[in-house]
Formats: sequence, C-alpha cells, structure tokens
Amino acid sequence: MAIIYQTNKKTGITYAYNNEPYWDKEKQQSRAKRTLIGRVDPKTGEIVPTRAYRRETESGAPAKKRG
Repeated sequence: MAIIYQTNKKTGITYAYNNEPYWDKEKQQSRAKRTLIGRVDPKTGEIVPTRAYRRETESGAPAKKRG
C-alpha cells in the first residue's frame, strides 16, 4: 500500500490516494485500486481528509453511501 499524489491540471489541486496493487488473473496484468484520502494543502503539504474518508476513520466502520 502506498500513497499516490495526483494533480488536477485544470484546477491545480493535488489529491492524495491510497493505492492497492493486485494481480488480475483473467487479464494477466497488474492493476491498482485507488481510494481518495483527501486534498494536499499547498502551504503545509499536509493531507486534508475528504468527508467520506474522515467519517470512515473516525467511526471505524466504512462510510455508507447516500440514496
């Protein structure tokens, strides 16, 4: 598991993702599942969690989807 940083070219905002690589047996290729952690603060470099990630870590249970 690694943290990946990706910058949106339109807005210039950098986002942090949790990256989990796995092997796809069917396609015989490595794949990755990325989960958004939050935005990266440009001044301090800290990751500011998004709402869904924050709820999941605070309660210990996965966040439920609306609707």
